[in-house]
Amino acid sequence: MKNKLSKKKVIIICVAITLILIAGISIFLGIYFTKLTKPSYIFGVGIDKINDKITNYVSIDEKYNLGDSFSVESSLDFDLDSEEYQKKIKTDKEAKEKYQIIKNLSATTNNISLIQDAKGKKVLFELHSELPKEKLIDYKYLIKDSTSYYYVEDILNKYVNAGTNNYFEIFSDETTNMENIKYVHNAFVKGLKSSLDDKDFNRYNATENINGSVVNVNQISIKIDDKKLHKILNSTIDYLKNDEKANKILTNVYKDFSKYKIKDSKELLEKQESYTLNIYTSKYRNIALKYEIVHLKGDEKKIYSYEGNASKGTLYYIDDDTVIYTIDLSDDGKIIEGKIKSSSNKDIGIIKVEKNDTSKYFTFNFDDGNKKYDVIYSSKNSNLKENKSYDNEKNLAFKYLNDKVSILSGEITLNSKISINAKIEEDIADAVLYSTLSDNGKEKYNKRLESLKERLKK
Repeated sequence: MKNKLSKKKVIIICVAITLILIAGISIFLGIYFTKLTKPSYIFGVGIDKINDKITNYVSIDEKYNLGDSFSVESSLDFDLDSEEYQKKIKTDKEAKEKYQIIKNLSATTNNISLIQDAKGKKVLFELHSELPKEKLIDYKYLIKDSTSYYYVEDILNKYVNAGTNNYFEIFSDETTNMENIKYVHNAFVKGLKSSLDDKDFNRYNATENINGSVVNVNQISIKIDDKKLHKILNSTIDYLKNDEKANKILTNVYKDFSKYKIKDSKELLEKQESYTLNIYTSKYRNIALKYEIVHLKGDEKKIYSYEGNASKGTLYYIDDDTVIYTIDLSDDGKIIEGKIKSSSNKDIGIIKVEKNDTSKYFTFNFDDGNKKYDVIYSSKNSNLKENKSYDNEKNLAFKYLNDKVSILSGEITLNSKISINAKIEEDIADAVLYSTLSDNGKEKYNKRLESLKERLKK
């Protein structure tokens, strides 16, 4: 009898344990799938995907990381022209001034230097620009001993004390500046995701045309007007303020960061302007099938939508319910390539982003018969001595034509030598306070950029 009772007890205990496990798993799965279906979570996943894609193509390989003490010595060259402005120089004063700026920029010699000595807590930025036989600007900006100084030759001719600068407080033996930038970036993304409140979203059962087929989907939407945009941005800023490390880094870049807030009185979007963000997911698995942004401004409506996944899909630009352009996109992790088509399905351009171990490229070609754009950007590294030095060449070649007439074309090239040499020797013994300058000296300094622009027009 006792044996039979023991067996029954064992069976009862096993059944009870099984029921508890089933209940526990059910509760866990219920919580898990509830989280997966929350609008804020679904939008957060979308933000992560966009962030990962951007980071993949802009991140710097560690072998090019020279640490926090380095120097960058660069030369900047312009080679610009405009057929449109050249034609009008005799009859149009504004066109003549623009053309003169273009030609003068092309004749300039420009040298730029940035040196950062993290251990010595010093930074020096220099810009020297001149036309043949004429100096345009000779400018220096120095941080030393937690103080900022600036120097403009032929205006002040000496360093001027610009007050306290806490830039180097973000540096420590435990972390590098690059790590600080990454930390703030990641904190910003987390803050943006945390600013999304489920009660701000709407959910609908909908039918949507996706990839040529009408399917039943879940539609998740959030409408962002001026008030909502303020709320999201200020919530993100508050998240950064409450993150001790992010707050410290940003406060040392902008000393009043802990007090910063975007005021409600500052209009970010016009009264009749809004953006509605839609995500369409599969009916039961919550897999995103389509992303959409609807921009309303008064009576104008523009839609930007993407159908597909992270590696392949189609981007649509719709104006007033008419498809204007489509871009068939593909991404294999090293190359993003898009073919641009008109509303009549005619090939009218390409867009391409590419990266490899030493270079990054961006190509954009567009020709709809009226307007033509050709843009090629490249950044190439060479002569690498790992974590010690390397050379970099950035080149931007472009051409913009309207009705086959060149509005602006040319090349901009920046050649740089980057190394761990970080020696700064600047004499600030005779530096003066800005408040002690004459009114004439202050006026010349404050209007230096205006004076430069006026000179380039001549």
